[in-house]
Amino acid sequence: MRINDINRIQGINQYQKMNQKKEEIKKTEQKKDQILISEEAKELLEKSKDLTRREKIDQIKEQIQNGTYMIDPKKVADKILDWLK
Repeated sequence: MRINDINRIQGINQYQKMNQKKEEIKKTEQKKDQILISEEAKELLEKSKDLTRREKIDQIKEQIQNGTYMIDPKKVADKILDWLK
């Protein structure tokens, strides 16, 4: 028995390798996690941020009016340096 054209097997192996890679890609695509946040939850988050921010602003305004608001120059300088980086 005579065997000709042994290179055909290599072509088949390459085809199988490509199929295996496609299957691996499909498996990794299926493993993606996903989080969905409802519109109601987003609205609640925004409202809570607004209240907290408003309270802080009111507190600072009151301190300014009373003359008790103190600015920490080191914090200001640090923030400026962070911004410049």
